[in-house]
Amino acid sequence: MDQAWLNALGCALLALIGGILGQRQLQAGRHRRPEDVAPTHPMGWIAPAATLLGALAGWNLARWPWPVPVTVTVAGSVLIVLAAIDLDVHRLPRAITWPAYPALALLLMLCSWATSDPAALRRAAYAGVAAWAVHYLLHRIARRRGLGRGDVTLAGLLGMLLGWFGWPVVLVATYLTFILAGLWAGGLVLLRRADRSTRLAFGPFMAVGALVLLLAQ
Repeated sequence: MDQAWLNALGCALLALIGGILGQRQLQAGRHRRPEDVAPTHPMGWIAPAATLLGALAGWNLARWPWPVPVTVTVAGSVLIVLAAIDLDVHRLPRAITWPAYPALALLLMLCSWATSDPAALRRAAYAGVAAWAVHYLLHRIARRRGLGRGDVTLAGLLGMLLGWFGWPVVLVATYLTFILAGLWAGGLVLLRRADRSTRLAFGPFMAVGALVLLLAQ
């Protein structure tokens, strides 16, 4: 069995474990508050989606040292859980996003050590700050219909993760995110399932935009 298959199998197993744990927590409703009265969205897709993502990360990133596909797998599993929460309650809980900062920093340090590329770690830090600042500005410009604070926090995390691979990755992922969100919102308006005042979960589009670029590295 070659390295790509071993990576895919190992990352898929890691993602499956994380996906099952996250799925069980969400199915138990631990992310919901008393004021969340809307019906709970289905959560059974989380573990399969995380497993598939892990397999793709292990396979596509097989040319990198093992910390890189592992980092993408772990980050991807967390992004899937966050996307599911955002779809369900339009929130990105700080209990997940804030601890993710030091955890991601440690993983990226390991990636830079494995690749002997300390410059990538510095770039990740700069990209994280830049992504946070840009999204915070957008949040302040359009508070009611724009990005929430949770989206801003997630943007900083994604800036770090994507920035480790390079500034073009950050820019293309951000552009793709807004394109996908705009197309989705436009489609809902055309189908009369939403209007300009309808609040949409932006976190899932951020996750998809980031994951598409990460899997292409």
